[in-house]
Amino acid sequence: MRERVYVGLDIGSSGIRAVAVSPEGREAGQARCERARAPMSLVDFERDLDLDGIWLACVEVLNKVCAGRRVAAIGVAACRHSLIVVDAQDEVLFASGNDDVRAALAGASVEAESDRPVLAVTGHAPAMIHWPGKLRWLAEERPEVCEAAAKLRTLEGWVAERLGAEPVLTDISAMETGAWDLEADAWAMSLIPTWARSVLPVVEREPAPARVRPDSTLDADCLVSAAWPDSHAAELATRGAASDADCVAAGWSTTCLRPAETHTGDSRVWRGLRMGGGLMAEANAGDGGTGYGWLRSQHRSGELTMAAASEASAAEAGVFALSGLRVTDWSVPGLSVTGMLSPSPFVTGAPTAEVLGTAVLEDLGFAVYGNRLALDGAAAAGPIRLTGGYARAPAAGQILANVTGSAVCSFPGVAASAWGAALAAAAPDYGGQVEAADALAPPGVWREPDMTKAPAYADHYQRWLALRARLETFVQDAL
Repeated sequence: MRERVYVGLDIGSSGIRAVAVSPEGREAGQARCERARAPMSLVDFERDLDLDGIWLACVEVLNKVCAGRRVAAIGVAACRHSLIVVDAQDEVLFASGNDDVRAALAGASVEAESDRPVLAVTGHAPAMIHWPGKLRWLAEERPEVCEAAAKLRTLEGWVAERLGAEPVLTDISAMETGAWDLEADAWAMSLIPTWARSVLPVVEREPAPARVRPDSTLDADCLVSAAWPDSHAAELATRGAASDADCVAAGWSTTCLRPAETHTGDSRVWRGLRMGGGLMAEANAGDGGTGYGWLRSQHRSGELTMAAASEASAAEAGVFALSGLRVTDWSVPGLSVTGMLSPSPFVTGAPTAEVLGTAVLEDLGFAVYGNRLALDGAAAAGPIRLTGGYARAPAAGQILANVTGSAVCSFPGVAASAWGAALAAAAPDYGGQVEAADALAPPGVWREPDMTKAPAYADHYQRWLALRARLETFVQDAL
């Protein structure tokens, strides 16, 4: 008898992965396909998504992981902040990912002209990668796209719909567009240009699963569940093993999950509700995060790998990596200038590959530590969950524990976003997403802080902050 599984698909920035999860919470199969793309440079702002290539890769990995198995349902996750515009015949007119910064000035003008701070409305500081800025940029630069537009989609929503899912957006995906009014629980129409208001997607909390389309070229007859942003899927996959954790470091981003203040008190919404002093650090980075992909491209010998990082302190050697990660007080909304520096980090010192890899992980730890300090006044801190690219470094969990002084639950071998998408697909069979996570979440590896190293890292953190302030002053003066 064929094994029954739930399948999760994750469309990441560097690759596309599918994972099959058994009803016993065991990984039954995995397949991965690299995304073909040219590396980004500091002057490369135009990044249209290769949807044809993405779709073919999705079908390839899904068929590999579904082969010989009885698939109950498929869930889809993808990197956040994408925008896809299609016409009445479902032809794609425009496809933009989260590394497309053409709408930078348009995003800033949305904030300047808004009656209320964008942060107070959406929970997001205004950014060039969110929908309000991109939609305004299209009106200014691509009026022909606006005239022919019939539907707006996210990347995860477009793929799920092409597989057979209903053409609706989950509430979590809507919030990640940066165009959702959290208090009104509706689209923030004041931030959305007139042309786009009639083509906004329908939003539902938990859209009903649908059958895979016969013409999808997928060799599986099963349900397709709602689609999710990748970091939310990663949080779902790891919450069962560390249910009281308040922070996840997942792939491209580092996000504090514990809300300082919420409108609904609903833990499903963990990123959109950072208001009134909540802090967050984020980096556009690629495989490994924090500019690691860019740094690795400078070491053609291949010596700079996640495995090269060690627990020996890079800061003690005078080496710091300052990437797009930034400790930012978002109670004062505004465009994060330093965030535009990534994926190229600023490095001080003369590091070897081992020291440089360690410095990247310390950079992550310092940014998380700053966030934790800002939120500790609101609620007690819990352990940190580490997943995605960072977790592939054997030393990552211990470094993060030493820097922050708290326990870390690391998931080094788990494709967390794909796993979380599979758990979302399993939710109807388990009575809900939380119940599915409790039953099927993968086990983690716990790291306790080495208290003999914590004081040294506290000193290093102050030096890192000083370097960060100097870098930001340099950027502001240059602008």
